[in-house]
Amino acid sequence: MVDIEQINPRNLAALRAWWEVGQAATAYRPGTPWPAWETSRVALPADNPERGVTLIGAIDGREMVGAAILIRPLEENLHTATAIVYVRPDRTREGIGRRLAEELEVVAAGDGRTTLQSEAYLPPDGSGGASEAFASAMSYAVASRESIKELALEDYATRRPDLDVPVPEGYRVVTFDTVCPEEHLESYGRLLGMLLSEVPLGDLDLEDSAWTPERVRAAESRLTGIGRHMHTALAIAPDGSVAGVSDVRIDESDPVHGQVGITIVDPAHRGRRLGLVLKLATHDLAVATYPSLVSVDTSNAEVNTWMNAVNEALGYRTIETLLELQKRL
Repeated sequence: MVDIEQINPRNLAALRAWWEVGQAATAYRPGTPWPAWETSRVALPADNPERGVTLIGAIDGREMVGAAILIRPLEENLHTATAIVYVRPDRTREGIGRRLAEELEVVAAGDGRTTLQSEAYLPPDGSGGASEAFASAMSYAVASRESIKELALEDYATRRPDLDVPVPEGYRVVTFDTVCPEEHLESYGRLLGMLLSEVPLGDLDLEDSAWTPERVRAAESRLTGIGRHMHTALAIAPDGSVAGVSDVRIDESDPVHGQVGITIVDPAHRGRRLGLVLKLATHDLAVATYPSLVSVDTSNAEVNTWMNAVNEALGYRTIETLLELQKRL
């Protein structure tokens, strides 16, 4: 009989077994879909003021054959949670995934969450796949579609000389590693709070957030504590306000792979190619800081034609289609 149990992330043997299931379940996907062990070992047990995390394992005898994670926002969108299930490839079609998904629903409902969100990954043509079928069987609906893109740094180096886009007159670019300069902190937080209202969300039930200076500093402290570097570029407008932001995130435990976090330009400052200027600044900073960097991943809504065009100019290519899923409890 397979038992469903919560996993203590501070129990490294149990965490490793949980991590290995996820690694095996995602091994078929292109790119870098699963974090390095050292990244998970440090990040998952760490206190996080932004997210509550519950790990679930499906255990058959002394072997973990399924793994699941429930992520609950703690600052806003308190009605939501993200639920993701992984089953070891040699144990699929035994009902293990369904039992894990049902356990996540119980935990989420017990915490007062009424909307669950999840993910399914498909080939670039966006059709078929066991994950989509499983999501449908669990009554998840597709709320948004995104393209997962990967940039090979060799391609970026080839394209970079032809992408010498000037900073618009009157603007300047400020870069930093994780910790925002004090003079830009409040304006930076204002822009972070606009993110969910400015990016295409489809039917995802998400609301804006509020990023006070104190909240920004707490998030930065957590990132530095777990060895995650957020190489960030700010566009500073003529009046001194933050007009745009973009970042590339890299873990000390995995300096070969990076991931774009956010890119947003204040609507009042669009039409000046600030998005491309900021992307170039963050990628240049990441490459200069980590000469071993091989690739960077990002994702964008398929309907976000502007950002997709920027990424393609840098050399990103689509490797997967991501279905953003949603279910009302």
